[in-house]
Amino acid sequence: MRHSTPKVTSLEKALDVLMEFSRSGREIGTGELGRSLGFHVATVSRMLQILLSKGFIQRNKKTRKFSLGPSTLELGKTIFRMLQGNLLLIAVPYLIDLCEEVGETVVFETMLTSDEIVAAYIAQGSHSLAVVPKIGYKIPVHASPGAKSILAFSEPNIVDAFLDGDLQAYTPHTITDKEVLKKQLEEIKKQGFAFGWEEFSLNVHSIGAPVFDHDSKAVAAVVIVGLASRIALEANSPFLVPLLKTTRNISARLFHQH
Repeated sequence: MRHSTPKVTSLEKALDVLMEFSRSGREIGTGELGRSLGFHVATVSRMLQILLSKGFIQRNKKTRKFSLGPSTLELGKTIFRMLQGNLLLIAVPYLIDLCEEVGETVVFETMLTSDEIVAAYIAQGSHSLAVVPKIGYKIPVHASPGAKSILAFSEPNIVDAFLDGDLQAYTPHTITDKEVLKKQLEEIKKQGFAFGWEEFSLNVHSIGAPVFDHDSKAVAAVVIVGLASRIALEANSPFLVPLLKTTRNISARLFHQH
């Protein structure tokens, strides 16, 4: 018995035409679109007229070719405004899953302003930990692997703004030398994550990794915090794989392309 090929609907064809503009990033003519997509020129022309009437594409009167229109820009702006406003809502399910998987406290750090990072969410693990920041607490950027993983992927002027002024020593392990800290940020950028060796509290280790948005900008970080006896800070740490999986999943929801 022969199986018929599913019929491609007009909506699917219109979306194929629209996505072809997204892939090419340039003006395209009717004939070229037809050849690229394998559609009859009359079909392409009909789809273009529909997209043109709704503002999803626009036509260059001189070249007679088409490109993406203002409606696509407005749609994109709306999506990114929604993502920025719902960053925490997007992240929380992944943070809870991570917390349950590793059994340690998970902290979600976000950029509140251009020079301030705060603890936006805390999931307490099955292994209780008394020394954790409270929600809304301003994170000392030089003493948190989360904040440092954000800084590592930031512009130099942003790094300088964060590190302006004296750096407080919370423990004997806190890095207060700015040049040493900047070298550490370079290493963090290479490896994609950061370790915290009792830098904020004695006997407490932490591992942090950044969350990226659609522009590959580090906008947040996920940090696993626990007693030093339970969290080994080494390249083969069993906490690294689930941590990086979590940050990748959240970043993907923000349309970050790896």
